[in-house]
Amino acid sequence: MEEVQAGPTPFANQVAGHPNSILASPLSPATLIKPSSARELAFYTAVGPALHPDLIGYWTPAYFGTLTLQGKIGDGGQVEAVEDEGEQMLVLENLTYRFLRPNVLDIKLGTQLYDDDAPPEKQERMRLAAERTTSGTTGVRLTGFQVWDSTTSSFISTPKTYGKSLSSADLPSGIARFFAPHLASDSPPSPLPHPLPLPLLHSVLSHLLSRLQDLIDLFSTLECRIRGGSVLIVFEGDADALADALAREATSPPLKPVSSSTSDEEEEEDEEGDEDETSSISTTDSEGQAKPHTRLAVELRLIDFAHATR
Repeated sequence: MEEVQAGPTPFANQVAGHPNSILASPLSPATLIKPSSARELAFYTAVGPALHPDLIGYWTPAYFGTLTLQGKIGDGGQVEAVEDEGEQMLVLENLTYRFLRPNVLDIKLGTQLYDDDAPPEKQERMRLAAERTTSGTTGVRLTGFQVWDSTTSSFISTPKTYGKSLSSADLPSGIARFFAPHLASDSPPSPLPHPLPLPLLHSVLSHLLSRLQDLIDLFSTLECRIRGGSVLIVFEGDADALADALAREATSPPLKPVSSSTSDEEEEEDEEGDEDETSSISTTDSEGQAKPHTRLAVELRLIDFAHATR
């Protein structure tokens, strides 16, 4: 466990959850940090690896350990000292790092969003929250997303209040608002993001459907319970970068993510192969951004395991 005294900063691509609950990592732009709970730490270190050897780092963010923060972000955005021994944080893979303009969608999964051992008042509150949203009827709720608008060169964010307002019948239109805002049947966001070319969007959806089916197939063989977890979808919002990433993936598989389970031998092999830029996992350029040859077109992972048990 590492101790970090530098002040934390908010994670720029957080689209859901409590404000400032996810922070930019002081270690590397390829990682982020979030508060550690005993159950989520156990999932990354013991439960997940025991369920399937490829679960952590392939179907979830890669896990790199913990650190202790000596400061926190206050209500006004300023850094405040923490009491006692500091807050333990998980160091996880930043799933938006290998994208130039990441379109990000967080989807809360499940019809029951509380643990069986939660206090009765919390169970009732969470039961009502699910009952009043699409969680209760479909097991799916849009908890927030951002979409890149090439016209304004900025992200257009949609908060969790939007997902809570949707009925089950509105859910397809809500999903369309993320992937193709101009095709959504409900009131479009303002300003309306410039749409990606349909052939590129078709490729993104094909990739996502294939990966989603693989995820379903995997979890049909596992015995675990993940309450309040989410699936995070990321795809490239810049049309040129997306076309380049799709072209690379059509001729060669995407670079595998860095994993906490990478062996010393594998690391040595990576170092020896650094001369071949297309196979190197050294992803950061001089400005702290992912190198173009390492960028992805689309990603889908499970996140949030504070209520996961086997």
